[in-house]
Amino acid sequence: MVSGTYAASTATGYLLTRVEKKIGSPEKPLSDLGLISYRSYWKDVLLQYLCNFGGKELSVKDISKEMAIDSYDIVSTLQALGMMKYWKGKHIILKKQDVIDDYKERVKRRGPVYKEIDPECLKWNPFQPPKTPSASN
Repeated sequence: MVSGTYAASTATGYLLTRVEKKIGSPEKPLSDLGLISYRSYWKDVLLQYLCNFGGKELSVKDISKEMAIDSYDIVSTLQALGMMKYWKGKHIILKKQDVIDDYKERVKRRGPVYKEIDPECLKWNPFQPPKTPSASN
């Protein structure tokens, strides 16, 4: 089971990464427990994304940009879920309804106890080093 504190810090880290308009990934190699924790977060994020996705075509690159998760982490998570296939030189994302239905049921069971981080509450600015005066000569 993923620690609530660890999951919250993971979500916060990715939220900050999205605000900076960067792509994030944990330092590798991950420990077994680290992989379980991150994969749990990535799985929730990706399944929520797929549940809310209304279009016909999506790409790993687009998901990566929007969710601030490294493409490799997305591909490995989708492969672990059985939702990715490599066909004719391309990765194909499979929308497996049973996996999505299981996710929706898990979200329902979480109930009001489960708290998500509200991005609107984030008050943060990236560090800007002070400008050094230039030497005049």
